[in-house]
Amino acid sequence: MAEARGRVVVRKAGHKGLGVFAARSIARGTRVISYRGKARWISEIPKWQWDHAFQVDYDRYVVPRPGSPGWCINHSCDPNCVIQGGRDLAAVRDIGKGEELNFDYSTNVGWRGFLMPCRCGSETCRGVVLSYDHLGEAAKRKYDGKVSPFLLRPRGRETPTLF
Repeated sequence: MAEARGRVVVRKAGHKGLGVFAARSIARGTRVISYRGKARWISEIPKWQWDHAFQVDYDRYVVPRPGSPGWCINHSCDPNCVIQGGRDLAAVRDIGKGEELNFDYSTNVGWRGFLMPCRCGSETCRGVVLSYDHLGEAAKRKYDGKVSPFLLRPRGRETPTLF
């Protein structure tokens, strides 16, 4: 899989705050972001980082470096990137220079109580982002398994109660 080194830039994304944009064209299938680092329990992660944690298992998260592309990538109900291999985001179609990169947060969340208002603005906007369990069957078919792998296996231990 090709990698998008030097092909993305973090900058303001209007009402969404910061976002990740293509600094040049990115071909379909190119890896654009990798979430590396130690997977930790949510209770080990400072609360101010929770919104940016990337879930890698039902009870484990990786936190990207603040300000990095992994920290700043926004959600879309009609994404141009998908999860590939568990910790990578890859372009699901060709992405033009200047276009904002995004992925569907629902394809990475296994916490059943997750609820986030959606401000993506796509024509297919669901209005709210929920966990993968709450995605409709049509959406699940659309992603064709390009979601966090832990979401496709039977649940083990549930994520600990956060509150």
